[in-house]
Amino acid sequence: MASYGLRDKVIRSFDFSTSFSEYFSSSGFKVYSRSKNLFVIDSQEGREIACYPQILGEEFERLNYKLAKRFIEFLDREGVFSERIMMQHVLRASLGYKVYDVLKEKGIGFINSWSRPLYKYVSFRKHLQRELTMTYDDPPTLPSGEYVVLKPDTEATGNTSLFVLDNLFRKCSSSGCKIKKVIFYGFISDKAIKVLEEYLKGRGVEGVYYAIENITPLAENGYDMPLYGLDESRYEKDGTKSKLAASVPEEVLNNMLECYYPGMDQPGDWSERQVRLFDGREWKDVDPKVHAQRSLNVLEKLREISKDEEWYDSVHENIYNKIKEDLLKILGVT
Repeated sequence: MASYGLRDKVIRSFDFSTSFSEYFSSSGFKVYSRSKNLFVIDSQEGREIACYPQILGEEFERLNYKLAKRFIEFLDREGVFSERIMMQHVLRASLGYKVYDVLKEKGIGFINSWSRPLYKYVSFRKHLQRELTMTYDDPPTLPSGEYVVLKPDTEATGNTSLFVLDNLFRKCSSSGCKIKKVIFYGFISDKAIKVLEEYLKGRGVEGVYYAIENITPLAENGYDMPLYGLDESRYEKDGTKSKLAASVPEEVLNNMLECYYPGMDQPGDWSERQVRLFDGREWKDVDPKVHAQRSLNVLEKLREISKDEEWYDSVHENIYNKIKEDLLKILGVT
C-alpha cells in the first residue's frame, strides 16, 4: 500500500480515472467493473508482471499460469464455457498468457485458430502506421456453428487485432460458422478498446474486455502501455513532457504505486519475456538478455526525464535502483 505522501503527489499530478465498482472477489483475485462489458482483473501475479520487467522466463510463465487459472475459474463461474469456444491465437504473444494451457488442463473443449501476423519492418516500440502481413494462418477453414472467441493478447493500438479478426470473420463466412462474442484478455489500452468496439459493433458482435490491472493509456509510439508517467517516446520526438495515466481502480493504484516505475511499459516486450516462442511452425528459445537490455535502456531514459519532476519521490528512486540491479544481473553485469 502506497504512503499518503507518495499517493497524494502522484494523484495530484496525474489524471487517473478510478470509476470502477467491485464485481467479484475471491482469494486475492478481484474483478472490477467499468461497464457491463469492460473489466479490470487484479491479483498479486498481475501486479508483479506489470511492475517488474526483470521478471522473465520460467518465473514470468509461472505467474501468468497462476493468473490465467484464476481467470478461467472466474469465466467458468460466469457460464462462459456453456458456449462453444474458439481460441484465437495471435502468435507469438498468445501462448505467453497461458490461457491455452489452463483450458487444456481443465478439460474444457475448444477449437483453435492460429495466426501469425507480422510487421513488415522492425517494429520494436514503433507500432503506428505499420503494414502487416499474415505469415501463418491455420486452419484454413473452421467447423460450422456459433462460437464465443477467447482472445488472449496484448492490445495496444488494436491494429493487429483488427487484421486478425478480419481474417477470422472471412474464414467464418466461408466456413458457415458464426461468432457471437469476442472475449479479450491481457494488457489492453483505452485506444484499442475504442478501435475494437467500433469494429465489432459494425458486425453485430459483442466485445467483452478483461484488462490486467488497469486500462492503459497509449504512448506516442503506439507501443508503451504505462500505468502512469511521462511519455518517453513523445519526449524523444519533440521534447514535450506529456503525462499519461490509466483508468484504474483506486485500490489497484494504491497497491501498485510502491512497486511501479513511472512510464515503464507494463507488458513490456511480451514475446521476449517468455521461455520459448511458437511461430506456427517451430519453437524458438528466447534470449532473456534482449528484453533486459531494452528495459534497462528505457528505464534510464525515463529516470533522466522524470527525476526532477515535483511528483518524483524517493520511492521512485528505490524502485529504479531495484529494477536496474536485477536487470544488470540478467545481463551478467555486477
